[in-house]
Amino acid sequence: MMNNSKRKREQEKLEGVQDKLETHQTPLQGHTPKKSPTSEQQRRALVERIIQEAIDNGEFDNLPGKGKPLNLNENAFLEPGLEWAYGLLKRNGFAPDWIERDKVIRKELQEARSQLRSAWQERLETFISESQWQAAVARFEERLNKLNHQIDDFNLSVPIVRLQRSRLRLEDELRRVKDLPDDK
Repeated sequence: MMNNSKRKREQEKLEGVQDKLETHQTPLQGHTPKKSPTSEQQRRALVERIIQEAIDNGEFDNLPGKGKPLNLNENAFLEPGLEWAYGLLKRNGFAPDWIERDKVIRKELQEARSQLRSAWQERLETFISESQWQAAVARFEERLNKLNHQIDDFNLSVPIVRLQRSRLRLEDELRRVKDLPDDK
């Protein structure tokens, strides 16, 4: 008898679960399911409507920090410890190592480009020969190789991937110098 009563309870449970599933699967009478927006414009309109309804219902009235300016000095992408360390460096006039490396790379690249641009201008004005121009290109290429090594080291230390620098190519740099107007 014990087994029969136990089986009967299990059977009743299963029937209850089936009833609940059917109730959740079939829409209520007189209720049509909402259609999802199909275009980007419809999605934006839906989001705007929902936000406006929330504003009208006062759901944004008691948010913490209401009426106070946003703190844009915080970096949400950094761990709290790193953010504190970077803030300490900044307050004392320093920057993280990877930022200092980037400054050095930019400065050296600007100097190298300026020297190559000057040599190209002299070449256009026929003050230097083709061999002197080629020597200037060779010196620039040597500096470019050193800069690419610095860029590789920089890319290993930068904490955010999108801030990494692309390696420099001689062909691109020569095209850049030759395409620039005289006053740049």
